[in-house]
Amino acid sequence: MAAKPNPFQPPATPPRSDGWIGAIWGETRALLAMLFDFSFKRFLTPRLVRILYSLSLLAAVLSALAWMASGFSDGIMHGLFTLVTGPIAFLLYVLTARVAMELVLAIFRIAEHIEKLPTSHSDPESRP
Repeated sequence: MAAKPNPFQPPATPPRSDGWIGAIWGETRALLAMLFDFSFKRFLTPRLVRILYSLSLLAAVLSALAWMASGFSDGIMHGLFTLVTGPIAFLLYVLTARVAMELVLAIFRIAEHIEKLPTSHSDPESRP
């Protein structure tokens, strides 16, 4: 006869939080582990790109809103001008930020693929 589990005893492993808080905490732990990795075997920047892009989008929204709101303090015509140019400036900034982040990722992916290439130690003069 098998022993019954004690309902008042905590489980052997703590329950895993699969919500968004658990995801953020897991991402934070992974970033901190990579930050203090002195062997430099893995790159930190590709993981930070999502955070940096999110922060740049937030900055773009706040800047565009501030630009559009400040225009009306100088007059109605300047306010209408900033109301039209604010979204255009926002889109240009987001496009520039996206291209810059993709460029950084492309450079790191090239570095990762070059590291995986087999190295040949043959003599270049022995080729026909």
